[in-house]
Amino acid sequence: MMKTVDTLMVLLFPFLDFIPFGLPRYWLFRDRLRIPFRYIVLLMCTVAAANSAAFYYINLGGYEAAAQWTTLMRYGFMLVNLAFSFLLIKESFPKLMFTYLLLVAWTFFVMGNANFIESRFFWDFSDLHPYLVYNIARVGFYLITCPFLLRFFYHTVADALKIEDKTMWRYLWKIPLFSAAFGLLYCFNGDVYAYATWPFMVSRYLMLFGACYVSYVALKVLEISRSRTQLEETVKYAGRSLTAQKKQFDTLAAHMDETRRARHDLRQHLAAVQSYIDHDDKKGLAEYVAVYKDRLPADTMEYFCANGVVNAVISYYAAQARDAGTSFAAKVTYPKNYQVSDTDIIVLIGNLLENAVEACKRDSADTKFIKLRVKQKGQSTLLVMVDNSCVSAVIFEDGTPLSSKREGVGIGVASVREIAARYNGVARFEQKDGVFYASVRLMLPIE
Repeated sequence: MMKTVDTLMVLLFPFLDFIPFGLPRYWLFRDRLRIPFRYIVLLMCTVAAANSAAFYYINLGGYEAAAQWTTLMRYGFMLVNLAFSFLLIKESFPKLMFTYLLLVAWTFFVMGNANFIESRFFWDFSDLHPYLVYNIARVGFYLITCPFLLRFFYHTVADALKIEDKTMWRYLWKIPLFSAAFGLLYCFNGDVYAYATWPFMVSRYLMLFGACYVSYVALKVLEISRSRTQLEETVKYAGRSLTAQKKQFDTLAAHMDETRRARHDLRQHLAAVQSYIDHDDKKGLAEYVAVYKDRLPADTMEYFCANGVVNAVISYYAAQARDAGTSFAAKVTYPKNYQVSDTDIIVLIGNLLENAVEACKRDSADTKFIKLRVKQKGQSTLLVMVDNSCVSAVIFEDGTPLSSKREGVGIGVASVREIAARYNGVARFEQKDGVFYASVRLMLPIE
């Protein structure tokens, strides 16, 4: 009976190495997978089965063979699983390594505690039944830590992954690297008694909680910084909204004064028209009407949508574009009850239009234009699309246009992507046939 159990423990050993820690990572990137998640599960189980067969074959050679080859085999298959994750997840290297190294720290923590329990309290028993205590201890510590670590990954880390700042991620992924490197110090240690020491177990706790805590603090600092940047952008676009609304109010007031004067003079104009009619002077009447039409107050009020702040921001950039010699056209259908805050929508539209206006100012196209379209699609989708003339080549990196003012992605583009991610949407950018296309899809139910 025990031999059967021992065989099962040998076969189970490789599955516990990777399946419990690999699947949560793929689930974290479930929207970025190249193949469906169910096929990922099947693939991981196939790799683990191959690992299990190799491990069983090694253990047939006895303790000496197992001691010699187990570590090399485990970390060889770890590299295989790492390579598969890079192939199957459509994400940048820093983000993939950041999540991978955090999970490595969790893996070393669970394995380290299991090693400590087995070596310190069940050494004689494990000598007779290898892997039994170790596997049971691993399952126990995994289940204990799972709720806390998964919450950390699916909330704090998941929110951080929405930040599109390549410069930040270039440094951030190295935080858990040192903890993982620290954990590797014991991996090739042939002294089994080292695993039974308190310093070994304390090192596992420091490694896991150190990596998670430092990452948590760094992510919180970045979140505060991002919120501050967003607040500054909101204030900027709110200021422009107020400026645009004030300009519209001043225009409306002047328009009303001109209208009152026109109504006051209407009797005199009607008398003049009647005089031309009485004298059958059609030519004179036509000339008089033409002069009168030129004196009528222009209809300068622009109306794009019912939302006042959105209308004001669009009006502001429409004026900016036309002053720079760029034609501006907009078709906006913005639902009143859509659950997008005024702050987010004005920052989103403001960023897109600001980038379009600046691009047209720098561009050498003969005919410059900007087209804005905002429309609702279905019951839960809002589309925001901005097209502008752009014959100058735009440099892209992973589908994101790089800034012409600073190294890396511009603040405006990063803000657009973050707002899209906040509403479970997506932002896309493309240049084709002398036109730059920016489109954002926001997903949110309407009450």
